[in-house]
Amino acid sequence: MYEFVVTCQMGASKKISDEQFLSILRENGGLFARTAREIKKHFGIEYSRQAVRDRADKHPDEYLDILEENLDIAEEGLMSLIRSKNENIRLRACELVLKTKGKKRGYIERTELSGADGKDLIPPRTLSREEAAEMLRDLDNGKFPKI
Repeated sequence: MYEFVVTCQMGASKKISDEQFLSILRENGGLFARTAREIKKHFGIEYSRQAVRDRADKHPDEYLDILEENLDIAEEGLMSLIRSKNENIRLRACELVLKTKGKKRGYIERTELSGADGKDLIPPRTLSREEAAEMLRDLDNGKFPKI
């Protein structure tokens, strides 16, 4: 583990260990700007959002673990909403879970682009010369053609 040295405005340098940095990053959910503000608050060091990002990039496994933990926390919150006594909240939470985790069971919102078994929704047909001529006349007269 190495020490990260930051020079303060007064010229004196302060050190934040990797352990301290990763702890603050985790406490702030991996959010760079928020972590930078906390470093300034706790250590009195001007720390930019980009500096946090650069340092987090040096610890990709730990940073990915923080992001995964965020997903765990969000899933935990969603699961508690599924058990809510408020029916509207429970319904919306269930819808979200089914749309995201229930896709394999057919719970998915989508626009149908084809009919059953991949067939066309409206079967194509070829117009006769007379039908085509009538449609063109209707279009020229501002009428919507009959299909």
